[in-house]
Amino acid sequence: MSVCVRWTGVETKAFRDALRMAQEPFAAFVGVSCDAVKKWERRLDDITLSPNYARRLDDKLSAADPAVVERFWAILHEPTIAESESLAPVSGRANAKFDDDDCLVVSARALTGEMVLVAVPRRTFVLGIGAGAVSAVMSGALPSTPRNPLAAMFADASIDHVNHFDKLRMSLIESDNLYGSAQTLPHVLSALDLLGQLKQAKVGDPHGILRMQAMFAETAAWQCQDQRNFVSAGYWAAQALQLSHRLADDYFIGLSLVRLSQLACDQGDAGEAEELASAARRSAPQDSLFSAAALTFRAHAQALEGDQTGSARAYDNARKIVSVAPDDPKWGMFLDHSYVDAYQAHTRAETGDYVGATTQFVEALAQMQPNYPRDRGVYLARAAVAYMAAGQIEPAAIAGRRALEIGMGTRSARILHKVRQLSGMIDPASTQTGVAEFRDAVTAWEEQSWPDRT
Repeated sequence: MSVCVRWTGVETKAFRDALRMAQEPFAAFVGVSCDAVKKWERRLDDITLSPNYARRLDDKLSAADPAVVERFWAILHEPTIAESESLAPVSGRANAKFDDDDCLVVSARALTGEMVLVAVPRRTFVLGIGAGAVSAVMSGALPSTPRNPLAAMFADASIDHVNHFDKLRMSLIESDNLYGSAQTLPHVLSALDLLGQLKQAKVGDPHGILRMQAMFAETAAWQCQDQRNFVSAGYWAAQALQLSHRLADDYFIGLSLVRLSQLACDQGDAGEAEELASAARRSAPQDSLFSAAALTFRAHAQALEGDQTGSARAYDNARKIVSVAPDDPKWGMFLDHSYVDAYQAHTRAETGDYVGATTQFVEALAQMQPNYPRDRGVYLARAAVAYMAAGQIEPAAIAGRRALEIGMGTRSARILHKVRQLSGMIDPASTQTGVAEFRDAVTAWEEQSWPDRT
């Protein structure tokens, strides 16, 4: 998912101003000529950047400090904010605090096609999914009504709010597995906002509401992670851990630590991943799926640090636990032998054993559960890159094209990131079977995602 869906000279200048850089160092930071930056800023809204440049800027923005991201959106929407006297002033300070009622007013297109102004909570906008938060507002996912009516509304009601959110979370997890986190993340963030309102209004079982907040925060972290939005994923995982400590419940603490461990794995921080996995293992029940997940991520981290023997042993222990662990109806439904195999294949690919990786990916794909198409796409994309690294171009192109189809359907950045990597590895002039079809599919995807109007 793109952080900024449209890159023109306006967005480019806003990003440079947010970074507080002059044009020359900004050009070096992005990896373009200073003349290009000058041209973009001179033409402003009259120029739309090419897909390559837009992707480059979006990647830089995605990896930027949250304070920079806040300044970027504040600069873009500064004129609109200035016209609204009822809003709190926008602060560009890195240590600015978010007030619950502090909002940004942004323009958005309604279903009727007209441009309207909507108020988006600054916390949701900055720490959530950026422009996606606006879509959530427009679809009614984020409430714009005052929060205090909930107390009166449910004063005499015997509604089980915890049960409602428990069922909602499971439904959103199933939808995420089927259709991708890009579809479900706005609803997860909306649920977190509503849970906060219920807690503030003292509606429902306070301990149960806190438990749901921890569960939804972990879910938000995972779905941001699937979008490779690591800043937001880290924020929500930390929130989940904080809430879990307030619950004083090892189950939820283990859940949060497992999430943080996998997030560190995805970011290539082996030392952090191993420490967090070990902490999760200590917190979680020893024969639980949490423990198996912790061992899986620890195994990956050990391999990245060069401990291949320890990694293999940890993977074997994870499989033993999967064989005896009781079913967990709330978490870990995905965790079976094929999941461990696929992750070990990923480890092999990341550590240079490309042939071993491709063999294990084939075995994992053959055994995986059918109702996880997004995960299938992730495995296919990783397998495709491993095939290419092993010099097997035809299976790489075939697997890559299948992964792209799933990636376009789910908009999973984990899939599309690997497809883009594969695209850069394959010689476009190759006449081997499947290459032309893969290149055509990638070109169609890029044209659809980043129309070039320069």
